[in-house]
Amino acid sequence: MTTMIDHTALQQDMPQIRPPLRASVGLGSRTLLASAAAALGAGSALVFSPTPAASLTGAVVAAGAITALAANWSTCGMSVAGVVVAPKQPGRRGASTPARRLAWHALGSVTTGSITGAALGAVGGFVLGAVPVALALGVWAALSLAYGLHETGLLKMPTPMRRQQLPRHLRRSMEPWKVSLLFGAIIGPGFLIYIRSSAYYLLALGVAAVGSPALGAATFVTVSLGRCMPSLFALLYTRRGGSMPGFLSLMCIVDRRVQAITGAVLIGLAAFATVGIV
Repeated sequence: MTTMIDHTALQQDMPQIRPPLRASVGLGSRTLLASAAAALGAGSALVFSPTPAASLTGAVVAAGAITALAANWSTCGMSVAGVVVAPKQPGRRGASTPARRLAWHALGSVTTGSITGAALGAVGGFVLGAVPVALALGVWAALSLAYGLHETGLLKMPTPMRRQQLPRHLRRSMEPWKVSLLFGAIIGPGFLIYIRSSAYYLLALGVAAVGSPALGAATFVTVSLGRCMPSLFALLYTRRGGSMPGFLSLMCIVDRRVQAITGAVLIGLAAFATVGIV
């Protein structure tokens, strides 16, 4: 079990473990999904006619929601699921249950995530406070479109991802609940570990552009709680008789579909923001 997770962490895109996007979601389906999302985003902006400031805030909130879903499918998320759900090995110190370990993990993630989000909002307000909202919204919309197309496999963009995994040695040297708490604290800020989804960076940029510590804290807490989903799903899956290898295989299949949905949402948000500028 541990060997399988570690192997996945080292091999990010092995086809036999994680099918390529084109094999999971056809080009026609991705194109249709992106077009529908763009139409929905533009239509929503026309109906509600938000100001540029309201458009930016709305886009950031939506980016936080999709990041909470999209950021789950990194190898770190799968690794944490194994730490939280796997039975405690004989001889390991400490007494805990999967549910308690999940609670500790959520606590660590929410704590550091909220601090990170608030700090981004505060620093962004200080540094970008003089930038016109319409300009900030236009830049954000352009990047959202570009990376939405990137996520759907329709365009290749550079991805400044920190390719750092969670420290695996801690699983053998610390009590399980402490590992769960520490892993949550490391995952919370987002940028300390490997995150495949571009949505996270658009969220961080949007929080900085809005310049609100409260909004930053709220959206990052949402992401932190969302990133507990693999562990929660693994817990429910194994309690119903499923195995962890089976759960990991299932998640690898879901993975690419989530990526396609994420790309479509980013394209829809780009359309929403663009119309909001006018």
